[in-house]
Amino acid sequence: MFHKGATAVASAKHSGYFVAIKREGIFHYSFEHGWKKLFPLKRKICSITYIGDYLFGVGESGTIIRSSDQGLTWSLSSFPTNATIWSITGRNDGFVCAHGKHCIYISDDFGVSWKIVKPFSEFYNPPVIRSLCLHENRLFIGTRIHELHGGVWAYDFNQDTAFLVKKEAERMTASMIAIGGKWLVCAMGSKKGKHGAVDMLNIHTHEEIRIRPDIDDKEETFLDVSEDNGIIYVTSAQDRDGFSRIYQLDFFEKELKWFDTIKGHGFRVANQKENFFCAGLYECKFVRPYEEPQAAH
Repeated sequence: MFHKGATAVASAKHSGYFVAIKREGIFHYSFEHGWKKLFPLKRKICSITYIGDYLFGVGESGTIIRSSDQGLTWSLSSFPTNATIWSITGRNDGFVCAHGKHCIYISDDFGVSWKIVKPFSEFYNPPVIRSLCLHENRLFIGTRIHELHGGVWAYDFNQDTAFLVKKEAERMTASMIAIGGKWLVCAMGSKKGKHGAVDMLNIHTHEEIRIRPDIDDKEETFLDVSEDNGIIYVTSAQDRDGFSRIYQLDFFEKELKWFDTIKGHGFRVANQKENFFCAGLYECKFVRPYEEPQAAH
């Protein structure tokens, strides 16, 4: 068993996974070759993702890291914020979006230069940003719990305006991905009460479908969602026994199927078709569903 918990993971284009280990740095893991340390870093990284051929990582105190050579070398910088950055997204043409506490950082050149937009500038008490998802000319913004302005917002780059598409007073939107050109799949929840669910939001009609697992002890919070080749995995926060669950989402049947368990919160998940890697609070787990599951070690 790998003795350190992980905070972020992304599927590598060549093979294996890029994994952020808390207070240690960025590693590469593959089933064939095990672990390789790539970049020592004491700051916590909360998300790793590809944008074009670049790898980006973001995390605590405005930290942003970038690699142009498949993780062999990295540059380190920071946005002008003390906030934790949970999400970064973009397109293959160099357009990149990250977030501060209440603002959005935008780049047109794969993160070489940045400008700031403030979608919530009109609010005296704006919501705190938790997740981002870029789809066509709109940036979907998921917030932390906020009684007045919480939920999912859509920021229109052409009109420089933001509007609420999904109202949430008691749940945060921890993670979002766009599926099939018209659906946002959102990992939702709260620390208070068993309100965790995966919500599917129609981008065009704003129709909502709420999906909860068929288990006796309902989830408080879902934390991350990952898709590859039409296969979707979702992770949850830990329960009262200190374990969280990893589910496969059946997009067409609108069902969550319990697949595996990990010790501590399931912070992030990344998959390559059916195979997935979960970055957990106390352990990492790489699973090939048709073979015996194992902790990454």
